[in-house]
Amino acid sequence: MHYAFTIPGGTLRITTQREELPLTDLLGFAARANPRRPFLFVSKVLGRHIPCRPRLMRDTYRRLAAPLLDAPGPVWVIGLAETATGLGAGVADSLARTSGRTDIGFQHTTRRPLAAPPMLTFEEAHSHAPTHLLHRPQPALADHFSGARTLVIVDDEVSTGQSVRRLAEQIGPWTPKLESIVLVSLVNWLGAEQRGQLARALGGTCRISWCSLLDGQFAFELDAGAVTGALPTNVEASGPGWVAREDLGRRGLHLPPGGSRAPILTLDDTDRALAVIGTGECAFAPFLAAEALELAGQDVTFQTTSRSPVLLGGAITRTCGCPDPYGEGVGYYLHNPPGTDRLALALYEDARACDAPHPGLAWQRLPIPGAPEAPT
Repeated sequence: MHYAFTIPGGTLRITTQREELPLTDLLGFAARANPRRPFLFVSKVLGRHIPCRPRLMRDTYRRLAAPLLDAPGPVWVIGLAETATGLGAGVADSLARTSGRTDIGFQHTTRRPLAAPPMLTFEEAHSHAPTHLLHRPQPALADHFSGARTLVIVDDEVSTGQSVRRLAEQIGPWTPKLESIVLVSLVNWLGAEQRGQLARALGGTCRISWCSLLDGQFAFELDAGAVTGALPTNVEASGPGWVAREDLGRRGLHLPPGGSRAPILTLDDTDRALAVIGTGECAFAPFLAAEALELAGQDVTFQTTSRSPVLLGGAITRTCGCPDPYGEGVGYYLHNPPGTDRLALALYEDARACDAPHPGLAWQRLPIPGAPEAPT
């Protein structure tokens, strides 16, 4: 199938070879303030830039987990920050729930330093925040990680393959028993030649396979005279921020076969429609809370704040600045925020962020259980 989508500054031309779900059900399109890559694929099923029903997100997780049911274990799943922290955890969680397996581990890369130095770092060249950190898993998961036979790397999209290549190449010495690497994404833009090159680069004794909901290629045509937006000045940390939490995925999680436990939320108003808001890298625990509320009969949408500087137009109809959830002085945004008909429940991994001002919405700010207390 061939498509053309006009966004501010240019036209995206897309050719698809396979659509498990229709392209227009999976993606919208927008422009971003980033001269390295002035366009943006905006997922409709990810729950980040566009509000999404939790049940639709869970369906996405299950679809992506289905080809992994018989993967050689132990399995270690890594989601790439910040966009795929929740997606990666959701795939791992659905894999454990569907298969009943007890050998599923999950971890996500981060842009946040922890108390100990990272195990490895790599760059995502076209990102507004290019450096990824991967920390050593917590001691209780060390054998699971080092003994993994299948490595699953999850991102929302694969466009050049260079980020997953850099991660897979560096992680090899830490996982000597690997037999299989599976690259999982909502959409995969690599053609057969690019996939072959990546497979040869990562080859050796590992089998390389792919799992996505849509395969295709794209080209972006910049309009004559168009000027790409400049990055905002606050994409880099201006302060040390708060000590990052290690219990939500940065140093690994074991996914139980019955599924991860949702945080229990105490609401001031239980009659209103809800918009549960994750914050930054903290996406999966808020999703579980939203899913639990939906299963209990609430009218719920889910989305997550982001560091991504996106321009208005196309799939982005409104945007607003939000508090930095980590105290570093970095700019955060809520794209396509909910209207005043919904009570927005913003969930933070550090309670100190809960006291920061928010845009003109009906907000109830809650820390994820276990968050450090805000100073009194």
